[in-house]
Amino acid sequence: MNKIELLAPAGSIESLIAAINRGADAIYLGGNKFSARAYASNFDNETMMKALDYAHSYGVKVYVTINTLLKESELKEALKYVGYLYEIGVDALIIQDVGLISLIKSVYSDFELHASTQMTVHNGEGALYFTEKGLQRIVLSRELSLDEVKYISKDLGIETEIFVHGALCVCYSGQCLMSSMIGGRSGNRGRCAQPCRMQYTLKGEKLGEKKAYLLSPKDMCLIDDVEAIIDSGTSSLKVEGRMKRPEYVSGVVDTYRNAIDKVLYKKKFDLNKGRRELFQLFNREGFSKAYIYKNIGKDMMSYNFPKNTGVFIGKALEKGEIILEESVSLGDGIRYGEAGFILSKILLNGKEVKEAFKGDKVKLFPSGGYKKGNSLYKTSDKKLYDDLKEYIKPYKKKITLRGELEFKINSPLILKTKFNGKEYEVAGDMVEVATNAPLSADRIEECLKKSGEIPYKFEKIDFNVFEDGFIKISSLNNLRRELFEKILKGEVSSFRRKRIQGTKEKKNIKFGENLGYVYSCINKNQLKALLEDECVKNIALDISYTKHKEFLTKDDFKNIKDKNIYFMVPNIIKKEFKNIVKQIDEVIPYIKGLITSNVGIIRLYRDKLFIIGDYKLNIFNNEGLEFYCEDIDIPTLSLELNRKEIKELMKNVNSNVAIGIYGKTELMVSEYCPIGSIFGNKSSKKECNGACIKDSFTLIDRKNEGFKVLGDNSCRSHILNSLALNLVEQIDELKSFNISTFRVDFKDESYDEVKIILDEIKKGEKNKDRNYTKGHYRRGVE
Repeated sequence: MNKIELLAPAGSIESLIAAINRGADAIYLGGNKFSARAYASNFDNETMMKALDYAHSYGVKVYVTINTLLKESELKEALKYVGYLYEIGVDALIIQDVGLISLIKSVYSDFELHASTQMTVHNGEGALYFTEKGLQRIVLSRELSLDEVKYISKDLGIETEIFVHGALCVCYSGQCLMSSMIGGRSGNRGRCAQPCRMQYTLKGEKLGEKKAYLLSPKDMCLIDDVEAIIDSGTSSLKVEGRMKRPEYVSGVVDTYRNAIDKVLYKKKFDLNKGRRELFQLFNREGFSKAYIYKNIGKDMMSYNFPKNTGVFIGKALEKGEIILEESVSLGDGIRYGEAGFILSKILLNGKEVKEAFKGDKVKLFPSGGYKKGNSLYKTSDKKLYDDLKEYIKPYKKKITLRGELEFKINSPLILKTKFNGKEYEVAGDMVEVATNAPLSADRIEECLKKSGEIPYKFEKIDFNVFEDGFIKISSLNNLRRELFEKILKGEVSSFRRKRIQGTKEKKNIKFGENLGYVYSCINKNQLKALLEDECVKNIALDISYTKHKEFLTKDDFKNIKDKNIYFMVPNIIKKEFKNIVKQIDEVIPYIKGLITSNVGIIRLYRDKLFIIGDYKLNIFNNEGLEFYCEDIDIPTLSLELNRKEIKELMKNVNSNVAIGIYGKTELMVSEYCPIGSIFGNKSSKKECNGACIKDSFTLIDRKNEGFKVLGDNSCRSHILNSLALNLVEQIDELKSFNISTFRVDFKDESYDEVKIILDEIKKGEKNKDRNYTKGHYRRGVE
């Protein structure tokens, strides 16, 4: 078995201490800025250094997250912050923004970089693309199966990291624009408002409707699969939870530490007890194994309750009594429905007790809220949390050392030890002739085995020289403290670095031709409208939906004359990767190029075809443009940029750049399909009945906004914005910013609607009878 890293979250110094005490090998945390958990406590510079020194004193690595997209105006400050982190000895950075990656590789070339899961690396070619760009580790998308993890980690030999426990996003990380487009709080900027945890109604035109928390996944828990995960060749098992309490971190890390050690070192571990503890700490209607065994149905969702469900303790009977299914104690948190209380009194057979057990018939107080028939759940266990609190104390964990002591009369005390391959030695006071009873070796060893507020402790002292002499106990204490502090200083200082300003390397920028307008479509009626318009020169065909009637197929490429044709390639490509490559190769004689944001496809075709990068590449700054312009001909800017930010970004651009001016923005793309799970009865044991082919579906939120849901050939779901982006009246302004290519994407528009949009573009003004959105063009994102 290979060495495996247990990587723990820390949203506070207390969580970091708890994780180290319970056996984490590495910690990931965020600073005050540029972190994908902007609402966690996070670490200011002073606390960051203390946390780093504390971790390094235990030999635990620290990875800092700068896993958000950065605006042009933020790059300078971000790079300065990176310099600080480099200087104080951070082990690695977890990054999303490719522009920042480019700058760091130029300035701090030896700084280890990890590709955040926000970079949506989900296939082997994509993983190779970023490792070739200098990233040492890839945090894989959560959507990968165990076989896919094994292929990337073992077969391709790439260092990977995967999530094994905690909250699960329903959309591919880095691809979600739902929070951003609905409320201006961008998940790509660490400010997700979690619209996936809201109630929705999925409505079919023929098949009826269903209301529930349709986009809310259960937390993932892979505690039963640790051996298989280790065997996959991944390097790091990651626990999610920077927003969770230190007690949660303590309990989860301890459980996974024991499970890993059971596999690697055959240590004893009660797996059933571990499961129960994880369930009590936090669950949403139980756990799922996420996508590790390709389960993408309703079994992985918490349709009824999106928060911590707790552990079921029983149903309320007459007079508020309950026959307990689980034990309870004073101070436990109890939930019924959306309400709850802290347990302040327990009555058992008319007498007050501090705790009660399974099978006991009790009454819980305050009892006024819950009624007969209510199901009650224990959401927090005071006894468990009190036990876990013990591990939040600093220096509870000790690193044991073996010491060597010279105790020679008329010579100074000499204390030595070895740690991390280095020798440490200190000299103390003179050993005197004993006027009365000399100090015994046992008494000396007992004194030196003390520890205190320090990570280290002696388990044994070997005496190189021992003579019957005397020295004050305080001298022994001082000697021990001095040696431990020397080790601490030596270990911590060994991670410090000096800032060395590198020179930004000049990149080989592709310069694609000015295309003017590029129109994409997904069905035959849209294509018909485009072909009939003489002004339309560039058409991209998206054949991701051929299982639906009247949608495009590869044969359509052969029948188009006098137009420049592009193949619009899916942004997410997993098991079907080889098939997509085959489709591209078959139509190469008929196409001018590709449109995609899949970096695996970009890697394969960057030297073979003209490539337009799609907006899901998340290009936020000029450095990001340069990063991708080595490999693509025309990059499309992120739709999360506003007018001012686009103008600022484009000031010094020396390549052609595209921007989306019309289309229903894809808010989510997911392996989970709400249509198949609700109307297709898809679960881990049942195949989908193809409901998406039989009807048209809309997801309706609490404000009665409707979002079209499309299912593609790979049974992924695509949720589109309720209103189409329309910037036709801003085209002249965008041209003044040096934008040269304009993207128009049709998804659910009819033939007539396509004609209307084409007419609007020619006139440069919107149809007043139709509702559109300007997206972020005016407002921007936080």
